Amino acid sequence: MRALPASSLKPVVSSAFVIFLLAVIFTAMFLCVPAAAQQLASAALTAPHPLITQALDESHVKVLKGNTHPLARREFDLGTAPATLPMERMLLVLKRSPEQESALRKLLDDQQDKHSPHYHKWLTPEQFGAQFGPSDADMQTITSWLQSHGFQVGTTKGRTVLEFADQPARCRKRFIQRFTNTS
Repeated sequence: MRALPASSLKPVVSSAFVIFLLAVIFTAMFLCVPAAAQQLASAALTAPHPLITQALDESHVKVLKGNTHPLARREFDLGTAPATLPMERMLLVLKRSPEQESALRKLLDDQQDKHSPHYHKWLTPEQFGAQFGPSDADMQTITSWLQSHGFQVGTTKGRTVLEFADQPARCRKRFIQRFTNTS
């Protein structure tokens, strides 16, 4: 087999192929760019922003109504809990912003709509927390406050609940609350 000189080698590409290739590239660009922009816009709308906008002031406390377990009633009250009773799993449920709540309701509707691009596209707990949980700054503020008062703090993957623990004697002092024994 005889080798051809490099100067005699010419690419054999038809102009029709080049036009086809350019058409495919431009079509892909125009189809992908709006989708990527839409994803970025939707992520920007649902990215949590801090809701805690000022320093925590413990001299101003507010009793939250409707936050007592339905079984915590007088007929089950067995008296004050012993000061040494460990309170191992107290849950602080964190509220979403109105924008997050609206976006969550829309996502839930879209996940059930066969015509939606989100149909049956479920979120992992981490994705849910990133979109619908508190901002990192708010999580840090709340966690730091609890830890500064001696609580052991844990979070959940969905970032909507903080779990904390301590003993009733210290909880009473921090929350100005009488803890009763019901079991």
